[in-house]
Amino acid sequence: HCATMEAASGSTARGDRVDGDVADYIDGMRRLWGLGDYTGLAGRLASAAAVLVEEAAPADGARVLDLAAGTGNVAVLAAARGARVVAGDLSPRMVELGRVRTAGLPVDWIEADAEDLPLPDGSVEAVLSAFGLIFVPRPAVALAQARRILVPGGLLAFTAWLPDGFIGEMTELMRQWLPARPGIADVLDWGREPVVREWLAAAGFEQVRLRRAALPWHFDSPAAMTTFFRTHSPSHQAAADALGEQAAEMFTAVERLASPDGGPVRVDAEYLVVTARLPG
Repeated sequence: HCATMEAASGSTARGDRVDGDVADYIDGMRRLWGLGDYTGLAGRLASAAAVLVEEAAPADGARVLDLAAGTGNVAVLAAARGARVVAGDLSPRMVELGRVRTAGLPVDWIEADAEDLPLPDGSVEAVLSAFGLIFVPRPAVALAQARRILVPGGLLAFTAWLPDGFIGEMTELMRQWLPARPGIADVLDWGREPVVREWLAAAGFEQVRLRRAALPWHFDSPAAMTTFFRTHSPSHQAAADALGEQAAEMFTAVERLASPDGGPVRVDAEYLVVTARLPG
């Protein structure tokens, strides 16, 4: 779940609503998130969704959007608290998997681009996103959309990888093979406090709170970690496809980062939990 997709999501342009580079990126992302067996990665990220929902504490009956929902880690937990949830994801495959997962729960699924949400103004009390919002190409556009659909006093809460945590360091390392695409926002900027505070203020959000948390990324061996990434992480699978024979070199470097001595991988993937509100 890292930023290699910035480079690995090549595609064809999709019309003229946005400029070609951005449209190309969005189309590539829509396909990329259908790669591999994402359910394994969703399981690894589930505890961060729990932290996010606990932080947001949606009230019983509150209308909540799980934005860039994946297979619905946030949606499941918010629904369990009595929220009425809309789960939106850019990827048709994620929406398909999510619908199956949340069958019987008060969760409605939609295919949705975070920069062009198909929801009415002021239609939700909270927008929550676990490691999803961070992949938008234009943060100002996505934050303006979040503001538009929120009620006055509404809550935006999301998680973002920290640049100095393991996922951030792995992302920077992988950029040696797949440089970030020009014209697309750096996903790691969402974990840089001064940057994200500036973005949120410019979008009209107040009461910004940030705190650090961590996910345990433990594997029996570096090779087991690589197998996991290549099986369950769409971004790693896309990177491998893009690199061909060079992929082995990249994964060897990632293994060395995770376990310099070659033993079991015991890293804590640090991330930021961000909450902000609109004026009441």
